[in-house]
Amino acid sequence: MSPINIDPNLAPSSGEVDLNLAINPIEAIETIISSLDAFHNALVNHGDDSGYIWKFKYGSVTVWVQLTGTSEDDTLTVWAPILQLPVQNQPQLLERLMAWNWLETLEAHFASFNQQIVVVSSRSVADLSVGEISRLITLVASLADDYDDALQNDFPGLSNS
Repeated sequence: MSPINIDPNLAPSSGEVDLNLAINPIEAIETIISSLDAFHNALVNHGDDSGYIWKFKYGSVTVWVQLTGTSEDDTLTVWAPILQLPVQNQPQLLERLMAWNWLETLEAHFASFNQQIVVVSSRSVADLSVGEISRLITLVASLADDYDDALQNDFPGLSNS
């Protein structure tokens, strides 16, 4: 293995690199949501404890986006409920979701939250780019909209029996 030769003319003279590539995640999220929200009725709530929470419709699903803050220790979480629990044949539902989590959901996954099946993805704000924000929101919204109707048909609620 040979050493890597770095041209000294390419290195900054001060020894510090300041690319000033910091993004404003709040503006990025709002821009991305406005491009996905066909109904133009997105809502935002800013609370001291929960950070920012947005809600918008994408196809047949409601998508939630939470940004706990803008420091590197904060988190961006995107989720969309797709099925109310309990359902008929729940063991078969869980088996199907586990298989899809492995094969089809990329950075997102199916989960159970507040008696609902949701599609969710979460990431630290540290080193977060606009492209990653867009991918997480778009991925969760698309997967939820793609799977909700089929799951609701295949696994009706117990009150629908």
